[in-house]
Amino acid sequence: MQTGTGLTRYTRAARRAVRSGTLGPTARSIGRRVASTTLSYGLRRDLQAPHETPVAKIPISVRPLVDRDVEHILDLDADVDTAERWERQKRVGLLERGIGRPYVAVDAHDDPCYVQWLFGADDNDAVADFFHGEFPTLGADEALLEGAFTPKRHQGQRIMSAGMSMIAEKARELDARYVLTFVGEDNVASLKGCERAGFLPYVDRRESRRLGRLRVEFAEMDAARVEETRVLR
Repeated sequence: MQTGTGLTRYTRAARRAVRSGTLGPTARSIGRRVASTTLSYGLRRDLQAPHETPVAKIPISVRPLVDRDVEHILDLDADVDTAERWERQKRVGLLERGIGRPYVAVDAHDDPCYVQWLFGADDNDAVADFFHGEFPTLGADEALLEGAFTPKRHQGQRIMSAGMSMIAEKARELDARYVLTFVGEDNVASLKGCERAGFLPYVDRRESRRLGRLRVEFAEMDAARVEETRVLR
């Protein structure tokens, strides 16, 4: 049964790659699964801690993603470059699995300009399966944000930090106090956006892939390490 599920997943990914013209990025992604080491920071926001939602350069609000949004923010046939098409393809894969709660930030015309998925503790099994154990098991008072994406036409507007901050608030509906997210250590732009959204580093994550087998290690940060990894002062 697991083999069939895996074959179905890879078949869908291959079809999306052919359709969207992202065979190159897809092949590189598969190559990284053979042998690679990735370092990331886990960031956490305490919803009970004081926080002022950042203001984007354009007025936005957040709501659940609906079917009509997909063609506006995740269309694989859109006239965008290969890098953005690859990012869209990865989110379409998540959307097809139907797990979590996707939210969009929309502008004054209800045009979606940012998307991100919110997961609660009830999604632990689905998250572990889809992401191959990349994230820690969520406690009853924890939620996870993943899959953040801003189309290039909306970048530079500080939409990520404002939208992420507002989507994190939705975790209250899941009875969560803490909201987690993970960002690559070299992705300074995203790290800055997360900090503006109220997320601070709390754990180091090391992912090692050898011949397709993934090993994930988490190391809790002490106060000195937290300060060392912050990108906003």
